[in-house]
Formats: sequence, structure tokens, C-alpha cells
Amino acid sequence: MLAGRALPIKAQTLPPPIGAPQFLPQLTIAVNVTLSGDLQKYGNEIVKGVTAAVDETNRFNAPVSHVWGVRPLDDRDDPALAAANANVAAGDSTVVAIVGNLSAAMTLAALRRYANTGFAVVVPTVTADAVTQRGFHNVYRLPAKDSTAGRLFAGAALEGKRGVPAIAVAFDGDYGYEVAQGFVTEAKRDGHPADVVLFPLKSTTPPAAARTVLDRSPQYVFLAGKTAELGPVAEALRAAGYRGDFGASDGFYNTQTIETYASVLDGAYVASPLPPLTRVPSAVQLVTDFEREVSQVTAFSAYAYGAAQLLISASQRANATTRTTVLRSLQSGGVFTTIVGQFGFNISGDPLIPNIYLYTVHKDGFKYDRPAIRTGFVL
Repeated sequence: MLAGRALPIKAQTLPPPIGAPQFLPQLTIAVNVTLSGDLQKYGNEIVKGVTAAVDETNRFNAPVSHVWGVRPLDDRDDPALAAANANVAAGDSTVVAIVGNLSAAMTLAALRRYANTGFAVVVPTVTADAVTQRGFHNVYRLPAKDSTAGRLFAGAALEGKRGVPAIAVAFDGDYGYEVAQGFVTEAKRDGHPADVVLFPLKSTTPPAAARTVLDRSPQYVFLAGKTAELGPVAEALRAAGYRGDFGASDGFYNTQTIETYASVLDGAYVASPLPPLTRVPSAVQLVTDFEREVSQVTAFSAYAYGAAQLLISASQRANATTRTTVLRSLQSGGVFTTIVGQFGFNISGDPLIPNIYLYTVHKDGFKYDRPAIRTGFVL
């Protein structure tokens, strides 16, 4: 979802591993994310999530033969460094798997190097379809990919709105169009007149976008993108007389939507990959411990926690203590239970049963409504 910029590669001095005592042999999870610059907040949330899962395992579930550790690697939002960090991890004999990266550009830049070094890599937050379309069989993505998220949203949000014409609105760029395509594909399958309207971000004003959308006479508008870009379009639509319903992709699941657009989007469904953790019976104690460590659980930290759980479970299931055996354990299939869901994976590395969760917008925050697919994981 986030675009990168090229920076010069600089030598790194690796910090000592986090979260593990040193008197037992250690298995390490490397976390290859952006930890400096404008995106460091989100990268740090991923490191915190992995660290919290490792700490929980070391306290309560670690085998007597070894403990777990975390090694953060800063890709500095530089594609070349994102790839080079795979070699850095490979040079550490304790590293058995990798969690990363933060953005689609960094993840795609590193995929081939992850494969060449034989690491299982778990992608905790990047939803771009391309991540699992490159043919690598060592990549495991936790959230639903963009096109699937769009389809799931349409199937759930348009339920009971028989024949309502719908428009998916997106800007060109790194996030939105694939979600919009998925939404329209499912809407048409369910009998709705539907289409995508894609605007050039740099040359489109909100009033102009609103006029183009209203010319299509929609009764449902799906905002496929980010709050900062499409929130003003929603305002312009209301100002121009649109009285139909809105829906929005997970790019709207943030505080900016509530603070700035709650009145415009009041009652609208917003998608999120993050389940309501307080309603997950299998994770009650984990969530309590997790919140104690990070104070506020976010989608980034929660999915990072789940990524670490997945890797630790794969290791424990097969008594795997090397990068080769951890990868082989994941490739052997099965279902893994994490704080954010139960996961099995298809041959591409996407979840066999992907899911999203629908929340409604209100002036005092998001309120959980339901999952797109009812699995029993959430009460």
C-alpha cells in the first residue's frame, strides 16, 4: 500500500536479539521492515507484535531445548536494502524464518532473495495481489489479498440490496484498484449493475470526481482506497446531492475516518482484516498479555503477533530448528491457530479461507458488525 523511495545502502550494525535469555540455544525470527523515516511507526508496531508473541512463548510454551528471539532489520524503505537484508539474516545461523515487509514495494523487492536463501517468509500486512503471484512457494500471507477483500466486502455489504446499482471509486497508485475490481466482480455476480471508476490522483479534484460518479446514478458507492484521498470525494458526493449508501475498504479503518468523516460516512460499513479481538474466545489471555506489552493493539502489531505464532507453531509441530525444516513444516500444510485467525494456505501462499470483518462508522468510533464469512473464530 505504501510507495518506497530509493536510498543508498549503508552497512548495518545488528542489534542484539530481543526477548530471549542467552543461557539456552536460540531460534530467531528476523523482522525485515522499515524502522526509520516516515514509516518507522508502522515498522515498530510490527516488531512489537513479533516480540510480544516471542515473549509469550518464552514465558509459557518454550521447549526446554531452546528459546526464541527477534532480530529487527531496517530496510529503510529502500528496495535494494530490503533484498540485502535477506542475506544478512542468512548470515545469522540462529535465524529460522522472516517476517516482512512493511510495504508492497519492499516485499516484492525482497521475494526472490528470500527464496534464494531458503527462508519461509510470513507477510503480515501487505495485501497487494502481486505478492503471491510471483510463483514463490516460501511466502505465506495472512490478510486477504486486495481482490479477494473486495469480493468479500461486496458479498457481505450488498446482501439484501437486490439489484442496487453500485460504483467502486479508486485512484491510481499503489492501493485501491484491485480492491475495486474485486468488489465489482462480486457485485455483478450477485446481479448488481456495477462498475469501477478510476481517477488519476494528481489531476482530479473531489468535486470533479463526484460529478463523474453521480453521472452513473449509483445507489451504493464503494470507496476503494485511503481516507486521505477518498474522504474528500465522499464529502463532495454528499454536497452534490448523493443520498445513497457508502462502503469503504480497509484503507478507511483508522482514526482519521472517525475524526474527519464520521458524519459523512455515518453508518457505513468499513472493512478491516482485524477481527474484534475481545470476541475471540481462544485468545482472551493472549490479548490481555499482549495489551500489557504494547498498550494499544493495532492491525499491524496484531498481524505481526499472528505471523510469529504461525512460525513458532510450524517449528513446534515438526520439531523444526533450521530454516529448511521450518519451511518444510509450513509446506506440509495443516491449520494453524493465531490471534487473528485460523490459517491454512493454498499453493500460492494465500489463506485457504480468507476473511475480512465489517465495522460501521459512528462519531464515537468503529462498531463491530460481522465477519464476511462466519467461521466460529469470532463470537
